[in-house]
Amino acid sequence: DPQVLSILLGVEGHEGLAEQTIFVAGHKVTTDPLAVPFSKGRNLLSIYSKKYLDTFEGDELEAKNARNRATVAEVSRLFKEGGNCFWVAPSGGRDRRNKESGNFEPAKFDEASVGLFLL
Repeated sequence: DPQVLSILLGVEGHEGLAEQTIFVAGHKVTTDPLAVPFSKGRNLLSIYSKKYLDTFEGDELEAKNARNRATVAEVSRLFKEGGNCFWVAPSGGRDRRNKESGNFEPAKFDEASVGLFLL
């Protein structure tokens, strides 16, 4: 999303807006080899999904929960600061291939993907 948004805004003469946008994404944008190049050089806050957290225990689970708390605290700080633009994938980044057509289609809006903003 960050790179595509930059291109689209650039075409419309708003290059600076994408550079200043804060992207909120799942943790895989910083660990998945395919996604990492598209996340470089962006204002990015990542968070572990509840579904993913259920796969960890003990110290590792606590570390990931601590990271989520830090992300939520940073989002709260940025909201209070004001003047920031956030981008959250409306489906939580879960676009998948349609089983019938074989084409990738945008996933339905998932309210939980923006639940972080109910501060």
